[in-house]
Amino acid sequence: MEVETRVRFAPSPTGALHVGSARTALFNYLFAKKHHGKFILRLEDTDKERNQKVFEQDIEAGLKWLGLKWDEKYQQSKRIDIYQKHLQALLDKNLAYKKDNAIYFRTPTSGKIIVNDVIRGEVEFDATSFDDFIIAKSNGDFVFHFVNVIDDMEMRISHVIRGEDHLSNTPKHILLFQALSARVPEYAHIPLILNSDRSKMSKRSGDVNFSDYIKKGYLPSALINFLAQIGWSDPTNREFFTLEELVKVFDLSRVQKAGAVFDVKYLNHINHHYLTQLSLDEYYKLAKKYIPFKGTSIYHKKVLKLIQERAEYLAELPKLMEFFYTTPDYNKDLLVFKKSTPALTNKGLTLALNVLSSTAKTVWKEKHLQQILDLSIAAEGLSLGDVFWPVRVALSGLAGSPSPVEMLNVLGKEESLKRISTALTKING
Repeated sequence: MEVETRVRFAPSPTGALHVGSARTALFNYLFAKKHHGKFILRLEDTDKERNQKVFEQDIEAGLKWLGLKWDEKYQQSKRIDIYQKHLQALLDKNLAYKKDNAIYFRTPTSGKIIVNDVIRGEVEFDATSFDDFIIAKSNGDFVFHFVNVIDDMEMRISHVIRGEDHLSNTPKHILLFQALSARVPEYAHIPLILNSDRSKMSKRSGDVNFSDYIKKGYLPSALINFLAQIGWSDPTNREFFTLEELVKVFDLSRVQKAGAVFDVKYLNHINHHYLTQLSLDEYYKLAKKYIPFKGTSIYHKKVLKLIQERAEYLAELPKLMEFFYTTPDYNKDLLVFKKSTPALTNKGLTLALNVLSSTAKTVWKEKHLQQILDLSIAAEGLSLGDVFWPVRVALSGLAGSPSPVEMLNVLGKEESLKRISTALTKING
């Protein structure tokens, strides 16, 4: 008889959702949906001292934000009677015993324990290397190993997909399943997420809380694609998927054994792709809470239209947009193009100021501004670097920015002329 696919994501609400945990949840979700099974959220909240409601809320909010809808939800703190029943059964069978008011599980004195891992193959452990271990503390609290197995058994979990750091726990879990005369689920231990230097990602190594990426303005579609590709690869090397498309192509056989590097540059690449796919209205709806500057929605949208191709995540917007709202400060040396001279720069800025001053506001449009500047440059025998480079710097204070005519159009005639005049004063100072 075919076993129904039932997987669980079982975080402890003793801390915020970690990016590694979010990846584990995604892998479980993709596997369940591909096999028309159930994705279960199980909050392992038996640590009374460290559990916090705010962490439960953070975990659930992160899953919902990603679009990972669970089919069933459980909390271990509400299942104490179930654990008591199975604990007593082990005591009755002499498979567990009391010592110093704690309860220990009896481990075998000989033999091998085989973990048939979907990703890692057959992993063998010597049963004698495991001492009897506590399953209930002297204060009555249950230990992770015990309640984890009881829940997997009671919830009919078919596959346990979790981080490789749990592989060493698995022999104990198999022993408990066997003692309870329960079917052992299939195991798949996925690689840990590593920093760029291949050290283990930890709370001391940067942004590991999933909410940090939500706050920075990454999109769900970007994080879904990025997390899916940490330790898993599509055979066609495709980069971008919807969640539904990932469900169709995801396969545990494509999950690697070695640790997978968290490459934030690649995350930025993926997020940039999805940001550029948004319509201006969609982009503004997401971006407006990141804009600290005063201005109308019309002006904000004009600025965003120029910045959309540049931003990798939305929290970058204030820095990218700043010169559209405040007069830039810069060193006068930046005004001189590498193939130009201060004298030619002065001539180019003077030309731009004169030509733009005589341009009516009614024709202050990108196409017209480009035409009149091009014609004037040619007539004066100047190069593009003599004019467009210093105009760019005068308007933005930066070497890299949207094109000068795009900025002229958004800033308007009055502000543009003011900034070019300031640049002339700098170059002659």
